[in-house]
Amino acid sequence: MTRMPRNGVFAGRRARAGASFLAVAVVLAATSVSVDLAVPGFGSAMQRTVVGVLSDVLEVAAVWGALPLGLLLLLLAGEPRAWRRWVAVLVAVGAPIVVQLTGVGRSPFLILLALAAAVGGYALIALGLSEHRRDPSRPDRVRVAVVVLAAAELAVIALGVLHLLVWNPMATVPQLSLAQIYGILVERFGIIDGGPFVWAFGATLATAAGSIVAIQGSRRGVVTTHDVITVGLLLIHATTFFLWWAGFALGLNLADAFAAVGGDVSSVGSLLALVGASCLAAAILLQLRRPAVRDDDDDPALDDGTDAPAERADGHSADDPGGTEGAPAAVTP
Repeated sequence: MTRMPRNGVFAGRRARAGASFLAVAVVLAATSVSVDLAVPGFGSAMQRTVVGVLSDVLEVAAVWGALPLGLLLLLLAGEPRAWRRWVAVLVAVGAPIVVQLTGVGRSPFLILLALAAAVGGYALIALGLSEHRRDPSRPDRVRVAVVVLAAAELAVIALGVLHLLVWNPMATVPQLSLAQIYGILVERFGIIDGGPFVWAFGATLATAAGSIVAIQGSRRGVVTTHDVITVGLLLIHATTFFLWWAGFALGLNLADAFAAVGGDVSSVGSLLALVGASCLAAAILLQLRRPAVRDDDDDPALDDGTDAPAERADGHSADDPGGTEGAPAAVTP
């Protein structure tokens, strides 16, 4: 079997951890940029302040936390030589400074780069799920995880519906009541866009179906607590991600009917976006936990990409054939 070099940059779990933190850095920084673009349109100064602070926290975590840590782990993967250790430290220290001084961390280009980072993150999650598929899990713990995450998902759906159908229209046209707003929309466009209803129904259906599958699968031993937490976090992220699509047409109708500025005036959508990005980051980093070790598993300590010496039936390794051939020469006086 071909062995991976122990000093290779992509040798072992440390490299995967570095790639995970880099994906998290891009996702969090891009979400901060997109939220910052929406903050000036909020109708309340308090909302602008709160969301701006939370967005800055996400940016700091991405640029000054996940980015240097990811670079450091990636460059120190395997068994690096002394020069590569110094390069890793210099890159990890210098990268956040360069990003901050050049303004790269606040560039809208990050929003496009985040799509590639999300794809890479989902690939890392799939790899982690395959590794943890044999983790032992008690059915009662799986049920607790299902209840907690399903409740969180339903809360996100409820807040999203209120944001799209109540809070954002009223913030866009504060001088009219909600009934008057929808009366004018129906009079002008003939029908209320069904995007929010489709989004809410789809997310609720996915939550209910996923909960049933998880509980039934845990009884058969094919669904673990790790699976439930990971998929639950991803479901929350997907729900918040498609919130913009759900309210896009209704937002355009509000802007056309009342000569309002396009975009959200309520801050709830941006808050949910921050929550969704944090859930995706948590799901990616959750895969860095080592899988449970079983008696028939290989030695988990060998995580540097090399293979353990094969052990023979007589207890000796392949490198030590035993017997007189493998014994040390006798010493005679």
